Amino acid sequence: MDHYLVRRLRVAREAPEARPHVARTPITQYNLRPSAMRIPAPKTTSSPAPALGWKPRVAYSTNVHRGETLSDVYAFLRDYTIPINRLVFGNKPSGVELRLGMGSAGELVDARERENFRAFLDENKLVVFSINAFPLLDFHSKRVKEQVYLPSWAEPARGRWTKVIADIFADVLPEGVQGSISTSAGCFRRFAHDPKTSQIMAQHYLETVNHLARIEERTGKTILLAIEPEPDTTLETAREVVAFFEWHLLPTARSEASKQQLSPSQAEARLRRLLTVNFDTCHFSVLFQDPVESLRQLWRAGIEIGKVHVTNAPVLKDPHRDAAGYKQLRAMQEPRYFHQFCGQDAGGSAVWRGLDLNELPRQLSSKTHPTVTEIRAHYHVPVHLTRLQSLTTTRPETKRAVQEILRTGRSSHLVIETYTWPLLEKKGNLVKGIEMEFAWLRRVLGKHWV
Repeated sequence: MDHYLVRRLRVAREAPEARPHVARTPITQYNLRPSAMRIPAPKTTSSPAPALGWKPRVAYSTNVHRGETLSDVYAFLRDYTIPINRLVFGNKPSGVELRLGMGSAGELVDARERENFRAFLDENKLVVFSINAFPLLDFHSKRVKEQVYLPSWAEPARGRWTKVIADIFADVLPEGVQGSISTSAGCFRRFAHDPKTSQIMAQHYLETVNHLARIEERTGKTILLAIEPEPDTTLETAREVVAFFEWHLLPTARSEASKQQLSPSQAEARLRRLLTVNFDTCHFSVLFQDPVESLRQLWRAGIEIGKVHVTNAPVLKDPHRDAAGYKQLRAMQEPRYFHQFCGQDAGGSAVWRGLDLNELPRQLSSKTHPTVTEIRAHYHVPVHLTRLQSLTTTRPETKRAVQEILRTGRSSHLVIETYTWPLLEKKGNLVKGIEMEFAWLRRVLGKHWV
């Protein structure tokens, strides 16, 4: 492990106690009027309909399985992915979003290992069209929490490992298939959240984009980098993504264009083409950001969607009156992942936020706690569910977002990402559960099903 990473892990373990989280309405360095943005976004017209016969690539994310070593990867592909894909897609080639962290990627650096892995994929008709490179460390350790953001994009190691993964991906990506790599949106806000850090991160993103361009020139294969907005990271909302592009990414790309033998306009075009967004529907819904309007806001700014994570969040309506639902939501707290929550008042404003469900008080009081009409939590629940015992879900918003993608054809990668299945169900129910998620998505896609 890199020496710097050992130091960062030490800081990460201390961070929650050192910097207590304050419930807040999200106000950030980017939360400004659109007119205050210094660089105008390109003017865009309404999105055209997709081409006749257009179909997205569909998969589930393998980050639901433990996969820190290459032997782990082979094991979950054999034990889960192949059986699930056979149930869902039959015997034809089927898609995979492969989660690669530092451990498994480090083994696949070896050319012989890559060749063997590619042969395994071909033999089993598995088409890896996307990589999940958000969590680079152990994603199934006893405690993940803030470590999921390490290394951050403020550190050279995040770009270095993403380039390594891109090189591996270029070797296993089939000819004629566009690939995508999802990654974190900057860093954990408690580590840093200021313009100087954002500029450093923009530089690292740009270096990675230029690496993807060199891969494309060398191999003819296009791989998109897709940053994933998430609660409590640098970029949470569409507005913040747009501002980050306009304040940091685009100026940096233009100023350094000559280093790549490009004009400023060519550098901007490269950035817009290869740096995209991984749109996780749960993440937007949790913060009461309408997913469809968020998609349109990104498109109006000329920012494309490289991939959609089709996800679902739990919802508690009228928490001051629904004691059973409130108790159930608090009980979903667990030691592995953060489950941020957001409460909205009757006027539609997000007025209460917390880093994890244990920040919810044991009992709500209208005298001492915000008067919220609804609370949502960042806890990925199965996408086919509209109810979870006493709770409802954001599935209607997820469905509308997928339908907007189908209407426009402006993303070709749809991935179900319910990584919390091991927390929700016994091991034996995992295959059936994911099959049910696919069945729901198939009904939504209709004629666009693969």
